[in-house]
Amino acid sequence: METPIIKPKIGISPIWILPLVAILIGAYLIYKDYQESGIMITVAIKDANGLTEGKTQVFFKGLPVGTLKGFTVSPDLKHINAEIEMVKQAREKLTKDTLFWVVRPEISMNRITGLDTLIKGSYFEVQPGNSTEQTDSFTALPDPPPISMRVPGLHLTLHNKDSVSLEAGSPVSFKKIAVGEIVSNRLLPDGTIETKLLIHPQYVGHVTSFSRFFISSGIRFQANLPKISMEVDSIKSILRGGISFFTPTGGEKVDSKNIFLLYDSMDDALRADDIKIHLTFSADHGLQPDAEIRFNGIKIGHITDIEMKSDLRTVNATAYIDKSMEALLGADAYFWTVNARFNAEGISNLDTLIKGAYVNILPGTGKSARTFEVHNSRPVNITDNTGLNLVLETDRLGSLGYNKPVYYRQVQVGHTTGYELSPTGQNVLIYVNIHEPYVNLVRENTKFWNSTGFRIKGGLMTEMRISTESVAAIIGGGISFSTPDKDDMGNRVANGKHFVLHRDPNDKWLTWSPPLSLGKIDTTPPQEKENNE
Repeated sequence: METPIIKPKIGISPIWILPLVAILIGAYLIYKDYQESGIMITVAIKDANGLTEGKTQVFFKGLPVGTLKGFTVSPDLKHINAEIEMVKQAREKLTKDTLFWVVRPEISMNRITGLDTLIKGSYFEVQPGNSTEQTDSFTALPDPPPISMRVPGLHLTLHNKDSVSLEAGSPVSFKKIAVGEIVSNRLLPDGTIETKLLIHPQYVGHVTSFSRFFISSGIRFQANLPKISMEVDSIKSILRGGISFFTPTGGEKVDSKNIFLLYDSMDDALRADDIKIHLTFSADHGLQPDAEIRFNGIKIGHITDIEMKSDLRTVNATAYIDKSMEALLGADAYFWTVNARFNAEGISNLDTLIKGAYVNILPGTGKSARTFEVHNSRPVNITDNTGLNLVLETDRLGSLGYNKPVYYRQVQVGHTTGYELSPTGQNVLIYVNIHEPYVNLVRENTKFWNSTGFRIKGGLMTEMRISTESVAAIIGGGISFSTPDKDDMGNRVANGKHFVLHRDPNDKWLTWSPPLSLGKIDTTPPQEKENNE
């Protein structure tokens, strides 16, 4: 029997295959876990309300990039440290200028944010930085950061001296369409409020150097009887406020270096080029802020501020006049207040009972001025630029006054423009304007009389006759005139001609009926003609 030969086995025993596979799998899992594991960072927050471990996420532009893993309290008990695991791809962007903030739902009268958190809960937002110095410790911002200047669009700066209630994210509108948003507000050392805006790229062309920005409250109500108007902007503007702008034609292209004024209202923006003047008047003026300033019945400006002086008898006011009306502001321009009047002469200016008192202006001459006195009554005589201006002399004024009718054959052809005592005080001078088509009716021998009330002729044994010019003349007073026939009428008269105003007419005057053409006549006094020539 042969002796068996024992040979050592070459190779690895199959029994070691399983442990080896286990080691390889473990190594792979460790490597995979290392590859897929996130980066742990710490974010200091004020409180942990609404945040949940393992559920609250960190978002970047709507994509999840991290998860909240836990909380620790700072040693000084002043804040909470949120332990967050960020995705590995975020490592290079976790630098010293990276910003974190918590988004929570907020609903108030002027702010609505984070409504999506009502569904998915509060969460973190992150804005990557540009620094090269990496860190794993951050402090959350109390509010979202302003929009970066790197965001495409037109970045503008607005200045306003008054306090404004505008929130970052509020809309910027052009023709009631949102074209941008408010980026930030801050108070400058001189008290000016600086507001930063972003105009979206597709709307940049609507902004020029002529653009005017104003605060938009969302609702604009104007009651200027008899007209009442109300404009409503978007719900977002009503709740949060916002800024609107308009752009007059012309203007140049602007960039982020341009600074614009932010006006308190659209009216202020529209009147930005108006002329600022200063007015002084007595304390019993009856005017209110925003009272109108008128010329020939047309609004040309308004009063903005009224302030009582220390003497308690006079008032200072600031007013603005349309820039196109600067020619009216000569040094001797005459301003006066207009209120409703109830007296023996009649009722006038009833519109002021609804609209309020206003200021009238009589244009001045000479160098333009910016400071004026406002009188309580109209000027003694306002000479019209058209027609024929005459002066009538009488011993007493009676019920005549300003703007009383002047009749020819019971047809109104003119009006009184004022009155005053003669230099000697013995007579009253009444100023009259004959309207342009009727100036040829007045000649050198024309007779004027007071047609106020009615005239009664007759006696106990004779027929009684009552005559009057018109119902208006009975109530408010008036003046009538008549011109002789043929050669007795005399020549035409020029501006400034004086006539006697008789108390009653002569019966003969009432029979005069000369043929006189109507139309425009040259009423320039002879001396002025010679000077002009």
